Amino acid sequence: MKNISIDDFSLCKRKIYFSILVDNDTRKRLEVVPSRQQPEVIKMLRKLKQAETVTRDFSKSYKAAISEALPDARQIVDRFHIRKNLTEDMADYLKRKIRDNRKVPDLSTVPITEKEVFNTRERRKIETALKKWETAREAQERKKSGKNNTEIAKMLQISRPTVIKYPGMTEPPIASGPCKPDPYIPGIKELLWNGCRYIEIFNQIKKERYAGGISLYNSKMKGIRWEVSQRIRYLKRSDIKKLLYTSLEAIPDSQKRRDIEKYLSGHPELKQILELVSDFKALLTGSDENKLDEWIKRAENMEITELDSFLKLIRSDKEAVKNAIRFQYSNGPTEGHNNKIKVIKRQMYGRCKFDLLRLKILC
Repeated sequence: MKNISIDDFSLCKRKIYFSILVDNDTRKRLEVVPSRQQPEVIKMLRKLKQAETVTRDFSKSYKAAISEALPDARQIVDRFHIRKNLTEDMADYLKRKIRDNRKVPDLSTVPITEKEVFNTRERRKIETALKKWETAREAQERKKSGKNNTEIAKMLQISRPTVIKYPGMTEPPIASGPCKPDPYIPGIKELLWNGCRYIEIFNQIKKERYAGGISLYNSKMKGIRWEVSQRIRYLKRSDIKKLLYTSLEAIPDSQKRRDIEKYLSGHPELKQILELVSDFKALLTGSDENKLDEWIKRAENMEITELDSFLKLIRSDKEAVKNAIRFQYSNGPTEGHNNKIKVIKRQMYGRCKFDLLRLKILC
């Protein structure tokens, strides 16, 4: 029993807590203590004087008890609890800095300056013109076959004057004249993406020598707004939060990866935070505990409230955190036994006292 771990579990949540000790080498349960308070834990730990390492969480009570009962033993903070505290603090930072949804413009290969159909009214005009063109071509074919205008009008269910006009039609009757707001459409879209209001955009293009009136501008803006809304996706805060737990390359959706990359390129502080979290995880799984001091200095330079809170926790138990890097022991076996204890508690239905619970756990 040279390497042991200790953790607490609840008999009645937020009211009654016990402690369990586990051998990290054999993964066997050693003892159950009817409290997590310092005096009872010290009494039990003194029976395990041969212990060389003790793995625990950030509990101050356990830290003090181990220091008094086993002063020569090396204390190790469980790596899972270290990562958990860091990611929770950084999740609070993301919640403070990022809205729930962020607009991401469509970065398609279609140039934004190309001529596009912007609103329903213009699309309907084009559809109507194409239908007229089909009817005109059919009228021209029937005229060539020898039919007169009256017969063609009856067949196609159109008026005779219309039939008379169709032979001279050589292309679809689509008006393609330039519109005054057209040269300003790319800039208008960019301003819409940035959340500017209609009047702000109008004033901006007026400064750029827009010669049209506000009524023409409003008519065109309806279509532009619709077209922009179709080409905007939303990036959720939870999508960025995933990077606290996994790498960008591990996200399976390629479009989502590109959106996140685009967003991070405009937010360098957030990108540095995510790199800092990634480097800390790599540090924990490494073997060089001296890199911890370098990481702390980098984190201090960020001057972020949530990160400073985590640094304060690390400094309060720095030697145990370094031991977590130096040694491979964790509270994994103890957490596994805690899950089994939950099953035992359900079987007991709260009717057994501590002595019987202890026997059930240790047997």
